[in-house]
Amino acid sequence: MPLTIKDVAEAVGAEVLCHPEALTREVNVCLASDLVSDILLCPDERAFLITGLANIQLVRAAEMIDLVGVLFVRGKQPPPDVVEFARGAGLPVLRTTRTMFETCGLLFALGAKSGTYAPPGQTCS
Repeated sequence: MPLTIKDVAEAVGAEVLCHPEALTREVNVCLASDLVSDILLCPDERAFLITGLANIQLVRAAEMIDLVGVLFVRGKQPPPDVVEFARGAGLPVLRTTRTMFETCGLLFALGAKSGTYAPPGQTCS
């Protein structure tokens, strides 16, 4: 059975900040990073991002590479303009008080797969 954003939200006790109707979207892989440059390197289809970087650049990057959703960790509350941009982009945004380490562990235990990453000059595997 495929993992959904709803599964992710329930596993980490996340609050949905926008697009609750999109919680049925399938999550193929999870990415965890606080660096936009890493996120942009090699996105997979139906990738879901776990991050502590709650700014507009992150949400713009997420929209650009078609992430299925974003989860802010460590209780980060994105500014209203970030949530509004995500709402306009159709991007589900969630937040949890859990750490990134704990969040990743819980999702791994749930069966989430890791996204691919290739340093510059190499190809994704």
